[in-house]
Amino acid sequence: MNWQIQVPIPEYSFKLSHSDKVFSVGSCFAQHMADRLLYYKFSCTSNPYGTLFHPIPLLQNLTDALKRAEIDENLFLKRDEAIFHYSCHSSVWAESKDDLKQKLQDLQLSVANELKESKLLILTFGTSFLYQLDSGKAVANCHKQAKNIFTKELSSSQEIQNVFHSFYSELKKQNPKIQILVTVSPVRHIRDGVHENNVSKSALLLACDAIQKTFDDVHYFPAYEIVLDELRDYRFYEKDRVHPNEEARAYVWDKFAEAIFTENSLILNRDLDKLFSSIDHRAFRETSEAHQRFLEKTLEWALDLNERVNLKEEIKELKKRLQ
Repeated sequence: MNWQIQVPIPEYSFKLSHSDKVFSVGSCFAQHMADRLLYYKFSCTSNPYGTLFHPIPLLQNLTDALKRAEIDENLFLKRDEAIFHYSCHSSVWAESKDDLKQKLQDLQLSVANELKESKLLILTFGTSFLYQLDSGKAVANCHKQAKNIFTKELSSSQEIQNVFHSFYSELKKQNPKIQILVTVSPVRHIRDGVHENNVSKSALLLACDAIQKTFDDVHYFPAYEIVLDELRDYRFYEKDRVHPNEEARAYVWDKFAEAIFTENSLILNRDLDKLFSSIDHRAFRETSEAHQRFLEKTLEWALDLNERVNLKEEIKELKKRLQ
């Protein structure tokens, strides 16, 4: 008897290999997927602006980077003797306004270059509740400021689509071949309220559905549906019962890998799993003759795989453990 609904994964018109660059931005779930890409030695840039949940400020940042737009002077703020910018997460800061402005300008240049060189852009949207200053400017992060200086509104699917269309137009001018994968984060924003979270996710799902139906090179990956429909059990969540745990993230990753990667990259990933398992093995006596032979064979394997991916750190560690 089948006790689980299987969410169908689309057949994508592209495949990803270890030689391709990936750019992954959005919610913390985007970071989890990027971490796994990096673990398997893919070239991946993730969340240069920090974790951002709402698609509108996220897409606006990317558009500004491509256009080399001026940094908005009205979005700087000071908190706890540090300078922040409302367009970024609090992980992006400096000790002075000039230093942060230079950091943001450098960030724009780096993001623009990465977008121009990437084969795949992964966008993970977390919420459609948008915070705005009294001036009407949208913020990506409230930086622990008083609630009364913001207005909170639910962005419509159409509003999200409009901002995406502007971003897409600029991106395609500079990288016509890039593929875009949109996802909705399975992390629930319970602080907004259970019903409110569902309404918020609905707007994101409607926007993603409309976007992927409009453009042939925009695709949807059902991370949200996999976690909520295939893994319908709180044992797949962290203690907060909101964030998917390691087991759930691994499950989604396996679905992603099977759908997106080339056969050669899937084989390479399995080889890397075995190699990393061997490297992580610790013998009772590291200096024993048997274990030293094991390390020598592992090093030979790592040197062989190093022809295909960068394993310099792993090779360095193995050589250090060899007596």
